[in-house]
Amino acid sequence: MMKLAAKKGNMGISEIYDRMRALGLVSSQVEFSRIWLDRSDRYYSHLVAKQREPSLGTLPAFVYRLERFIAMCSSTSRAVHLLDLTQVLRHHIQWRSVVDIRRQGRGRAA
Repeated sequence: MMKLAAKKGNMGISEIYDRMRALGLVSSQVEFSRIWLDRSDRYYSHLVAKQREPSLGTLPAFVYRLERFIAMCSSTSRAVHLLDLTQVLRHHIQWRSVVDIRRQGRGRAA
């Protein structure tokens, strides 16, 4: 796992949580971990304590949940904020995918 906001312009997990909380979509770290990240109750607090990002497998599922919520969202303002968040996350997933592939290739004989 990589440290939070490892590259300029990427949003760290704490920023994501803060945005979700400001929009009234989560009321606790446990709720964020369980409902949005689909992980254990303390997953988010563990990430923050260890200064880590969610696993690359967790992020696309999180984006999917956000998109499903947006489709059912009655608040245009909230939907706009969430669409922006999904775009940032998609960019971050693409960046992480490239970085992870490069790391896997290091040290291997061709």
